[in-house]
Amino acid sequence: MKRITALLHAHRMSDIVHALDAAGEKRISVIQARGLLRASSSREQDYSVELGERVTQEIQLDVFCEAERVDELVELIRKNGRTGQSNAGWIFISTVDSGFPIDRAQPVE
Repeated sequence: MKRITALLHAHRMSDIVHALDAAGEKRISVIQARGLLRASSSREQDYSVELGERVTQEIQLDVFCEAERVDELVELIRKNGRTGQSNAGWIFISTVDSGFPIDRAQPVE
């Protein structure tokens, strides 16, 4: 099993989530975050007292999938996450040793 983590501009999330849903992907998590991506507009930025600089409203998207679907889903995220900027976000892939549905004792490999 793989975990695809994407750091994306918040305004692209609707298209990405709809595309993942249309592809049959249901094991996703969406977390609101603040980071240092280049903002598409001033509406995406706030000043962070903790960091002492401007930060951009971002989304961390996690998709958990079978290893054979990684390339397909990464391309789907890239296609729907583009903003026209050189730094529209980042995608990371990691291995998940196992996953357990809460109502079952056996792991999903």
